[in-house]
Amino acid sequence: MLTSLTSVKSIVFDLDGTLYTSDGIAREIHQAAVQVVAESRGISPKEGQSLLDCSRRRLGETLEEEPTLTRICMELGIEVRDLHRAFRRNVHPERYLEADPVLYALLDSLRDDFDLYIYTNNSLPLSQKILALLGVEGLFRRLFTIEFTWVPKPDLESLHKLLEEIGGQPDSFLFIGDRHQVDLKAPARLGIPTLQVNETADLLQIHKLLGIIP
Repeated sequence: MLTSLTSVKSIVFDLDGTLYTSDGIAREIHQAAVQVVAESRGISPKEGQSLLDCSRRRLGETLEEEPTLTRICMELGIEVRDLHRAFRRNVHPERYLEADPVLYALLDSLRDDFDLYIYTNNSLPLSQKILALLGVEGLFRRLFTIEFTWVPKPDLESLHKLLEEIGGQPDSFLFIGDRHQVDLKAPARLGIPTLQVNETADLLQIHKLLGIIP
C-alpha cells in the first residue's frame, strides 16, 4: 500500500527474499527444519517432511493464508530457539552469496535522507553473516532479528514494540518486503506505507517512489 511518502524518515526492510534471493539458502533452511522435526519425534526425515506438509495444510486452512515455516514448526511443538540453533548449524549462506555492489549503491544513497532498518525472522548471527556477504552490513541503523521478541512475523505486538523503539508516526515509516502476509499486512493495517517487491531488482523503484529521482 503506497500513500504519500513525503513524511517517510525510516525504511524498514525485510531481509530474506527482499535484499537477496537464493534457492540454495531456502533449501538448506527447509532441510534443517525437516531434520529438527524428525529428531524431535524420533522419525525419519521423510516422515518429518510429511508432518511438515500436514501441519502446513492444517494451518493454512485455519489461518486462511500460507503459514511461515517457523509457525509450522511451532505448531509441531518445536521451540523457536531450537529451530534457529539448527539453522545456524546447517545453513551456509557463504556457499551462495557474494557482494552486491548495486544493492550497496542503492542502500547507501538512501542513507542521506532516511534511517535504514532490518526486521527479519532470521537470527542475528545469520543476518549479520548474510549482510556481510552482500557487502551491506554497515548500512543499517539497527537489526531487529528473531531475538528481538522471539516471536516471528507476522506479530502485531512485536511490530508495536519495534515502532516504539524506532519512534515516529505511522506515515514516517516505509516497510518493504517480499511477502504481503508476513512482512506488510500488519504495518498496512496500522496505516504505514508498504512496498512489496517480487525480486531484488524491484528495489530500484524506491528512489522514484520517494521522490529522490523523477
